[in-house]
Amino acid sequence: MYTKGHRYLVQGDFAARTVRTLRDRFACPSLSPDGTRLAFKSPIGGDPARGWHLSVLDLATDKVTATAETRSVDDQAAWLDDATLGYAQVHDDGTKDLWSVPADGSVTPPRLLLRNAHSPAALG
Repeated sequence: MYTKGHRYLVQGDFAARTVRTLRDRFACPSLSPDGTRLAFKSPIGGDPARGWHLSVLDLATDKVTATAETRSVDDQAAWLDDATLGYAQVHDDGTKDLWSVPADGSVTPPRLLLRNAHSPAALG
């Protein structure tokens, strides 16, 4: 489907063969362990060339909360637990580091987890 560069969050019903758009500018969703929130990235100023901002959508209230991460995030965030997101930051030379940030929008600064690593995942 041609979307003119937009990325959408959609809700579908296979049995009814329906799909409806819930949000525009919504990329790389990651469902929280308790199933109540989606971490996602959205293009800064609506322009992916400017980078991606990490936020959290509360599925019950439809409220979006920005994280304290002000830099552009790379790839999909992962829930490390019910309260913390892990994500990659890419350097100009292409190497990446893994960082974490609270999902609740608190001003707690991002924390370096691991240098020279890609694609976080929580196991266990």
